[in-house]
Amino acid sequence: MRILLLQPPLEDFYTTPIRLYPLGLLYTAAVLRRAGHEVTLVDALTPLKKRTLALPAGLRHLRPFLGATPHFFSHYYRFGREDEALLTEIAAARPDAVGISSQFTAYYKNVDDLVPRIKRAVGCPVFIGGHHATAFGAECLKRTPSLDAVCIGPAETGIRHLTLGREGPLLAEAVDWRTLTPAHDLVEPERYLIGRIPYASLQCTRGCPHGCDFCGVEKMFGRRLRCRSVDHVLWEMQLLHARGVRIFNFEDDNLTLRRSWFKALLLAIRATPRLAGIELTAMNGLCYPTLDAEILELMQTAGFQRLNLSFVTGDPGLRQAYNRPHVGEGLDTVITRAQRLGLQVTVYIILGLPGQNEREIKTSIDYLLDLGVLVGPSIFYIPPGTPVYDRLDLPAATRADWNLYRSTAFAVESALLPRAKLIELFIYVRQENLRRLRLPSLRKNVLVPDGL
Repeated sequence: MRILLLQPPLEDFYTTPIRLYPLGLLYTAAVLRRAGHEVTLVDALTPLKKRTLALPAGLRHLRPFLGATPHFFSHYYRFGREDEALLTEIAAARPDAVGISSQFTAYYKNVDDLVPRIKRAVGCPVFIGGHHATAFGAECLKRTPSLDAVCIGPAETGIRHLTLGREGPLLAEAVDWRTLTPAHDLVEPERYLIGRIPYASLQCTRGCPHGCDFCGVEKMFGRRLRCRSVDHVLWEMQLLHARGVRIFNFEDDNLTLRRSWFKALLLAIRATPRLAGIELTAMNGLCYPTLDAEILELMQTAGFQRLNLSFVTGDPGLRQAYNRPHVGEGLDTVITRAQRLGLQVTVYIILGLPGQNEREIKTSIDYLLDLGVLVGPSIFYIPPGTPVYDRLDLPAATRADWNLYRSTAFAVESALLPRAKLIELFIYVRQENLRRLRLPSLRKNVLVPDGL
């Protein structure tokens, strides 16, 4: 079959261009190719364009705050190409089927809009896959009647259950993802840049045994950690390097958990002449207790220039309540060691986790700021496919409105943390980050996501 894969447009107050590499679709393409299908990819988000939209009805509670300060959002945007242009390109490819990435619940609106229009324009089956599709597969089929199928879980397992009108499934035999190389040739490296440098994302491990209650990794990849061979990762990195890529972003959910494997990877990268001078990042965030002195030094010499660390909260009781691991190296120690190595550090915390209060959040923020790091404020949002999702006390209308399942909606509030207070804390973090970015010690080569 001729199968076209699509990364659709999205709508939000901001997006982070350095996080838009379509790795999930490239893995899907690799799986389909192994089964003998012909695959093309259309990325509606690259090159990135934006257009101002009217504020959706469900987000009107934010209107009093928009534009009130330069440290908060001003406008709501559509990011990506217009549907008419996409439909023309899709029809010209004459696909036998179209697969659409549906990773984030809050962005399903654009998928829902496109599916019936693709069906009318092309007349072929349309299926979706990704984290949102996995969490809400049955509901997607109800909300979008013209949708033909949903790929549940990773492509190498979910596609085995799709037929799309054929006598047999699209994928007849099981595929071990650890032997797959994503179809990086389907994208142009010069369209995915950090600064002016081509980057690519890759994944070395899947699964996370920790089972934090607010995390949906288990739903997609399970709790058992599985690692690709170091040799296979190196082969992929050298393939990308030959295409001009010089920044490699690891999209793993727990890259550093298996210390012996991660150490072997760093040593191998450092010992590969072709990879000299590259930069390594892990934008999904690293679990700081796994970063001892030896690992940090190896990371720096292999190509890491900055660390993104996941802290969540400074309250030990809340960390325990949500099954967040905190055994190992202390955060202060990790940050001090990293800074001595010249690594720039961003630490992410959650604002609005059920059970938090203003004092605890402010204390955590100031503690991190005093350590000389940038603070990443992650507003707690409705997390489908997680243990905490079923425990949330939400109005039925809020639970049904997928547009509210985003951090920028500030949809989860409580008597302890009303929306106005959450926004105030968010603005405080951004103000302090920008003030510190004016300091020479923090300004050089800082990579700051739009949300900071």
